[in-house]
Amino acid sequence: MKPIRLGFIGLGHIPTRAHLPGLAPLVEAGEVTLQAFCDINEETAKTQATTFGAQAVYTDHHEMLDKEDLDAIYLCIPPTLHTDEIPIAADKGFSIFVEKPQTLDMAQAVRFETAIRKSGVVSQVGFMSRYYPSAEEVCRRLQERTLRHALVQRLYSGSPIRYWTSRFELCGGSFVENTIHTVDLLRYFLGDIEAVSAFYVDRKPGEGPEPMNMPHVYNVNYRFTSGITANVSVSRVLTNVSVSRGQVMLVSDDSLMEWSAQEVVENGETVWETMESHNAFTLQAQAFVKAVRSSDPSMMRSSYATSMNSLAAVLGANASAARGGEVIRLEDFTAGRI
Repeated sequence: MKPIRLGFIGLGHIPTRAHLPGLAPLVEAGEVTLQAFCDINEETAKTQATTFGAQAVYTDHHEMLDKEDLDAIYLCIPPTLHTDEIPIAADKGFSIFVEKPQTLDMAQAVRFETAIRKSGVVSQVGFMSRYYPSAEEVCRRLQERTLRHALVQRLYSGSPIRYWTSRFELCGGSFVENTIHTVDLLRYFLGDIEAVSAFYVDRKPGEGPEPMNMPHVYNVNYRFTSGITANVSVSRVLTNVSVSRGQVMLVSDDSLMEWSAQEVVENGETVWETMESHNAFTLQAQAFVKAVRSSDPSMMRSSYATSMNSLAAVLGANASAARGGEVIRLEDFTAGRI
């Protein structure tokens, strides 16, 4: 069995701390070869190539995509830095893994999805929460219940660690950069989202640590195509304390189910738990590599096309908040009518 030849564009925080360690078991098993690394910082590219064993180093993605014969690329760059990587890779027949959020420009996402669809290449967006076994258990249990409502609470703490994830114009805010994972998980449980309405509490100049300029609070309401509703509340005001909280609750007839990576609690009783440490990044990588090898996208849980709704749901929340809480239909937002 020939190894899948991977190239990486972007060697920052997430690829070096999550994706590449997640791929390590596949590299060790001979299923994957890390063939080429590309980063605009040559020293970073060289250092990570040495650390992870990549065979070639580039600072220009055009050169890498032109010279290297790859099976797939991992694209792990900030959302505002996407240019032509996806159309070029798709045209060359390279399968594509894209870290979330895919972009902050919905029109650009539509163009990228069109290029991927026309090429027929395998694609995946990095929504790894779908790969937790606990998420599978929730899906199984929901098939036997009449779901009515979902609630999410995310209280983030700590100082910003990267400049671009602290600036609203560069990352889209915490709701886009971070909470998109939970929004996508809700879609895994409940199906596609139809409409959004949102109110934010904006951060005034001088409030909180520099260089952060993102809203303090995000209050977002969703209506799913099934008619189910969900409320998602997020805050970024616990900067100098270690306390934080994340809850995902699913309300069915006579059932209050709570999800976490390690357990599922229903009506106050733990009904599923694991003592194992499941690396969702490895499970996600395994699914992507299998799909690339077999040219079968059904082996994955978040193709670029199916992930468009998750992106529209968070960017649509930003658009709604900017319009004073206006209800926005995601179909209209994706089509550029809003």
